[in-house]
Amino acid sequence: MAYTVAIPLSLRYARPTLRFIFAPQAVPTDYMVHGGGWLGLRPPHYFATSTDVVAVERDLGQIERRYRDIAMPAGILFGTGDRVIGEAVHGEPMLDKISGLDFERVEGLGHMPQFVEPERIVAFIQRIAARAFSGVN
Repeated sequence: MAYTVAIPLSLRYARPTLRFIFAPQAVPTDYMVHGGGWLGLRPPHYFATSTDVVAVERDLGQIERRYRDIAMPAGILFGTGDRVIGEAVHGEPMLDKISGLDFERVEGLGHMPQFVEPERIVAFIQRIAARAFSGVN
């Protein structure tokens, strides 16, 4: 699949898929080149992603049970406009699973904030890193 039909089909559906993933924001005009979009349309990438999708069914429960073991500063920045993963399922429940979680909700932001609001994402990462390297959880 990865070396035959996956890539032509991916090319066929790339634009609507990207619009969905980036919504409600627009896909940056330079995303395919400067954002690395074309890298996702290589057969090895398709194979790796497919492998992850299959493995998640087997491994996710075990991973989720270990969330409470996270003892270092952690953070989640979640856009309320994310159409790929829902805040009610993948965001808010994490507050009860990871002690001291830094949870930042951004109104109207979608699934790809690193391309839409890079300064905000850098500041968020720096805040979590500062906690991690200060020794204070």
